[in-house]
Amino acid sequence: MSAGDIPAPAEYEWDFETDGDVGIWYLDGWQGFPDEELNAVSDHYRERASRDDIEATVAVFGDETSLPKETQEYMGEEWSANGEYAGVDRIGFVADGITGMAVKSNMDVSDAELGDFDDLSTAIEWAKN
Repeated sequence: MSAGDIPAPAEYEWDFETDGDVGIWYLDGWQGFPDEELNAVSDHYRERASRDDIEATVAVFGDETSLPKETQEYMGEEWSANGEYAGVDRIGFVADGITGMAVKSNMDVSDAELGDFDDLSTAIEWAKN
């Protein structure tokens, strides 16, 4: 996949937008995406977050999100590598309950600050500072 050829969110069950220099991935209703969806959002994150206009990223999980252990392990490995590749300053996760904390605890990105939050506005404020 070339850097200019990233998955289009409209073709999948997730969405993406920016708020200033914060990239926001909406993974609402995720109940264990099929491999194609998971790979697409991962590829999109890697390529889009590495562009100069993104300094921080936030992944938003909906109330119905279910992340089995295997998915959390995949995310920990793949998304940690993506965070390193992207070179962003902050990586945040938004979810009710422990989902955001669970994802964060599996992440290892040496040069990025990690955070988990209950609401999007708090996460975006944190990501912008």
